[in-house]
Amino acid sequence: MGIKIEDLPPRLQEQVRAQLEGEKKIEFRTQDSGLMVAFGKKETETHGVKHRVPNKTEAEYQRIHLRGMDARFEALTFRMVNGHRYTPDWVVFTNSGNIECHEVKGGYALGSEQRARLAFDQARVEFPCIVWVWAKKSEGSFQKTVFRTE
Repeated sequence: MGIKIEDLPPRLQEQVRAQLEGEKKIEFRTQDSGLMVAFGKKETETHGVKHRVPNKTEAEYQRIHLRGMDARFEALTFRMVNGHRYTPDWVVFTNSGNIECHEVKGGYALGSEQRARLAFDQARVEFPCIVWVWAKKSEGSFQKTVFRTE
């Protein structure tokens, strides 16, 4: 049994209503996997807090490889057994009901790329039902490696 907003003190009622109106967020958690999903965040919906937008490379990848697909930027966050979280750049919801997670890296290898690869690989192991795509830009085009469990 839940608590009703009307049962809260007036000040808390105001805060809850403001949060409900301001941030449209859907969150799912599965008992064993720790998967979280957040959709539909917009800058104006979260009280002026700016959320990440795709960088130039991520936007280019989306234009070239994800055109016409239901692709959402940073739509999933995975909680892993080791306590770390991983958010892939693009999540694609296919017509067949499958989920693909795409991690996009530019041609210049930053120090954070290795950490991202470790998190990517750990998520692949813990969530084998998802198709995982590692895309690295090299010499003007994207080299994609697709990991799927058959």
